[in-house]
Amino acid sequence: MTTFLFEQKDARAFGLFGKLTGHAYKLRENGSPCGLSTMETTGGEHCLSTCHTSDMYFYIIDGEADFSVGGEVFPVKASDVVWVPKNTEYGYAGKLRYVLFMSPAFSEGCETRTEKSIYVKASDE
Repeated sequence: MTTFLFEQKDARAFGLFGKLTGHAYKLRENGSPCGLSTMETTGGEHCLSTCHTSDMYFYIIDGEADFSVGGEVFPVKASDVVWVPKNTEYGYAGKLRYVLFMSPAFSEGCETRTEKSIYVKASDE
């Protein structure tokens, strides 16, 4: 049977890096090639990372942060959308609630995470 409604109570709750929590909705389990999660960060920085398999779209629900995509750092706020093409380094610093849409869906091992700050330019290393 095809599912058309996905409720948060049925989503998988998770936590990452001690400051990021979220709910992963079970789209893939129902035949969708895409993934969707709601996320909240208590602040701090999501160091630079690269997803090698998926384009990512961040819809900012609320909060403010600096976002880095491909080495460009810019401010984001509620109602902004940030696109991160696959194989592009990204990260952010601030306190946010957002929806993350991934196409195709997240898979274990698809992302390389560094300990590099979004504010460090390659020329500064």
